Amino acid sequence: MTATVPRARLLIVGAFPPSGRAVYGGMVTSCRALLRSSLPQRVELALIDTTQSAHPPPPAPLRTWRALRRMASYFGALESRRPDAVMLFVAAGMSVADKGAMAWYARARGVPVLLFPRGGPVLEACRRSRVARVWVRLAFGGARMILCQGPAWRRFALDTLRFAPEAAPVIPNWTASPELLELGRARAAAGAVPRVLFVGWLDREKGIAELLSACRELATQRRFTLHLAGEGNLSVVARGYVAAHGLSERVEFCGWLGEQELRTQYARADIFVLPSWSEGLPNAMIEAMAAGLAVIATAVGNVPDTLQNGASALLIAPRDPTALQLALGRLIDDAPLRRVLGQAAHGIAASEFGVEPAVDRIVAAVMQARGLHGSSRTQHRSEPG
Repeated sequence: MTATVPRARLLIVGAFPPSGRAVYGGMVTSCRALLRSSLPQRVELALIDTTQSAHPPPPAPLRTWRALRRMASYFGALESRRPDAVMLFVAAGMSVADKGAMAWYARARGVPVLLFPRGGPVLEACRRSRVARVWVRLAFGGARMILCQGPAWRRFALDTLRFAPEAAPVIPNWTASPELLELGRARAAAGAVPRVLFVGWLDREKGIAELLSACRELATQRRFTLHLAGEGNLSVVARGYVAAHGLSERVEFCGWLGEQELRTQYARADIFVLPSWSEGLPNAMIEAMAAGLAVIATAVGNVPDTLQNGASALLIAPRDPTALQLALGRLIDDAPLRRVLGQAAHGIAASEFGVEPAVDRIVAAVMQARGLHGSSRTQHRSEPG
């Protein structure tokens, strides 16, 4: 009689806020998509939420207290659940330190860690600073595998973090949902006045100042509207800028939107713009591609590995309002080009960024880690730190 191999136990530390709590952002979107996928049926999941409670972050003493509470929850879950592997989603800033400590503790307890860094600030900091490179290499050194959003992160894992190729698999973002892909397939002809959409934090690093400057210049020459879905550190300043320059009829501040409201914005928009200073592989861009929008984005992180300038998007340099103005003006004027870029982007999203292919890769990485390094249900060994 053939013995049944038990499902792997996976402890995930990520963005899993309670259902009644309104939390937004790319990490939350990605984690929710995993819970709606086949992953819970394929592995036994235990979840720890490390969602930031506010933006901007709360004072340092409160952040420290909450970090200690999260660490205690993590230690307790690791010891009581006896997972075969741990997957840690990592953002930037203090998240690197927190998740690094979690990775080293799991390693000391003989549990392999799959570290999944997200966003571009870590890449940018390591590019500029040797100290940052040393620090990140130390923090990430407790992991057995680095799960990479795309080629840029894989190059970083191999060259800077010095992981072996087999320990740095690429698992692209998975936010091209069936609903958004259907929007892309059914996209109708554009309206008379093009609608430009931005989705994300209204922060300096997202290029909000450059975007509003470009729109101010274009407003004297062209008809269009800009819709900003999100909030952030620059929300008040941005609203003041719009009012001061007579742009209130052109620019709409939508605030954070629920899933259905956001899908409505994607359905109504013609152009998606994301002028960030740094990125990993932005979820909002993948969503816009799935919905068939023409994309303007900065050539940072994994973006230029995903989209080709002039063929599937218009890519520009970060912190360049003139380049952004020219790209926006070009797409506002050229409906056929918008259609060509949108169709190309939709095809890429449909073939590369669905959730189930990502789940296949995650499960394969868990099984690889479990087979090579992991703990089992009957034995929990320690290894030297």
